[in-house]
Amino acid sequence: MNSERPASIYELMREYAVLNKLPPALESLTPELGNSLSLLHSCLVESGIEREEADGKPCVAAPPTEINSNHLSHFLVGFLPFNSITAKNDINNTLFEIYSFFRWLDKRGIPHGLANLDFNKAVKVLSSDQERCLRLSHLLDDETGRVLEDQLEIMDTVTDIFSVVKIEGEFAYLRGRKYVEPFRLRLPRHILCLLAPKDNLDLVLGDTSEKWVLLEAGQVFPDYEV
Repeated sequence: MNSERPASIYELMREYAVLNKLPPALESLTPELGNSLSLLHSCLVESGIEREEADGKPCVAAPPTEINSNHLSHFLVGFLPFNSITAKNDINNTLFEIYSFFRWLDKRGIPHGLANLDFNKAVKVLSSDQERCLRLSHLLDDETGRVLEDQLEIMDTVTDIFSVVKIEGEFAYLRGRKYVEPFRLRLPRHILCLLAPKDNLDLVLGDTSEKWVLLEAGQVFPDYEV
């Protein structure tokens, strides 16, 4: 490890996996991290956290202080169901390994962003929102099919993880992580009634020059701050 900077999340995960002799995750881009940590690492890469290329694969370069409770929300509510981790036993085993990794950091005196988090409470709260967010994800995906049938001329596209600013009438106002101005998106009422302020939506929006429309929809997860 480079002594001039804090160890990265990837480096610490790799060290933990070696020390604990975790079986390799053979189908992962980072098999050396074991299954559970490899899943979390992939989720962090998706979240936009600082990363670098190593041996042709993205590796999280940020120190563990950059992890926050919303990363846990993304992982548990959005990422795991999208990666077919839905059986309760599989989820519990995965979360236990994640919890053990952060306790290992604590024992070594390595600061991280989840140090003040009640892990069990967070998992309970987030798990209660999983069904709503998964249903939202499916409904948004269905809506993209309807939009594509309209064969609208798309002038530009925006891909981002958007946060719900407010819901007003037939519209959801969304703010992207890369953009200052909110986007106004018309959505059916059965979708709007499931949305909550600060929900995070992984979307591709299309600009028709007259309005924004939904082109692709992915993971949905709630805001969770402590």
